[in-house]
Parts: sequence; C-alpha cells; structure tokens
Amino acid sequence: MNKRNKFSISIILPFLNEINSLKKTIVILEKIEFQKEYIIIYSDKLTNHKNKLELQKLQKSLKNFRCFSQLKPFVGGAIDLGIKKSKLKFIAIMASDLETNPNELIKMIRISLKNSNSIISADRWLSQKGFSNYGIIKYFANFFFQKLIKLFFKYEILDFTFAYRIYPRKILKNLSITELRHGFALELLLKPITMGCDIITIPATWRKRVEGTSSISIRSYFSYLKVLFKNL
Repeated sequence: MNKRNKFSISIILPFLNEINSLKKTIVILEKIEFQKEYIIIYSDKLTNHKNKLELQKLQKSLKNFRCFSQLKPFVGGAIDLGIKKSKLKFIAIMASDLETNPNELIKMIRISLKNSNSIISADRWLSQKGFSNYGIIKYFANFFFQKLIKLFFKYEILDFTFAYRIYPRKILKNLSITELRHGFALELLLKPITMGCDIITIPATWRKRVEGTSSISIRSYFSYLKVLFKNL
C-alpha cells in the first residue's frame, strides 16, 4: 500500500452561520481523493435554527460529514472539541467562511504526504497576495507582532498566528488547548516548537469573509500576547 492510500485527514471547520461559504468549501474539498471526514463544530447559542437544519441536510447527504455542538466557548473551544472528535491520521484546521482558501489545502496535503511527521503551516507573509481586504491597521499590527514573536522564538516562520494548518494527529492528541480565544492559533504552534516538532511553511492567502460576522474582539487580540508570554 503506497502513501496515498494510507493518507487520511480530519478537516475541522468551526461554524457560526456562514452556510453558503461552508457549502462552497465542501464542494472544493470533495475534489480531494484521500479518505477524509468533515468535523463541523457549531454554536448551539449563536448558530440560528435555519442553518442548523442546513447542517442536518449536509450530514444526511455526506456520510463523512459530522456535526457537533461546541462545549467550550469561542473559536478555541470549537477547535478543541474538533480535535477530540477527529478520528483520522491527520488533522486540518481551517475556516468555513472562505477566509482560508480551500484550494490551498490540496497543496498542503501533497507536502504532508512527503513529510508525514511534520506540521504543514500556511503562511500569508510568504505570498505576494497574502492579505486581501485585511485592513491597514490590522496588517501592520500583525507584521509587528510577528516580529515580536521572532525575538523569542528563532524559527523560520513568518506567520505564527494563521491557524490554517495540517497536523499529524499524534501531535495534537498530546496537546491541550488552554486559550479559547483566537490566541489558540499561536498556542498550537508554540507548543509543538518547544516539543521539537518539525514545521514546514507554504505560501497562502487570506481574504475577508463575504458572509457572516467576525467573532474577533479586542480581548481576542490580547489573547495572542497572553499565549506568547505564557510560553516563554
């Protein structure tokens, strides 16, 4: 049996109400020929009734589509549950609102096939068009925060805060997420670094969502600093 036949991936997609974007994402991801499962984590409080029914329809039409109501709050809580529910050999974390480009996951899988013990991390700063409608203040804040991180972690990574990644399942199963806000993305990179895990970065893009509303807040931004100094 070759590597392609052995490869299987759980794709975690936190969800609020961006149902059309989720459907477009699934259409693209269905092109992936490997064994896969979709782990959809929705909020019983914030996901409206209409979209819960839409998720039920998707679950009936796709055997590998599994939905769970998140137990802990915020996006980190959703990812934490998604990791626990994942069953396959690799785990991908991405967005359901098309802020992460699902076409790029196919490229990431190709690299993961050749580097089965490595984390494959999408990096917006490696791409000439890494940010689309990101906002000038957010852009420079992100730039300087990445520089701050590199003062403490001398690692060949430019984008520590983009959660779009593929992990060997065995790595994530040995980690616990303590930061439930957006800082979880940094936590899930700093902890593997301190464990000595290999990380491969590839150019990737981010574009502003066209559906739904962002859940990021001022406290979410501070959560990155909290994670950084907690892991020094």
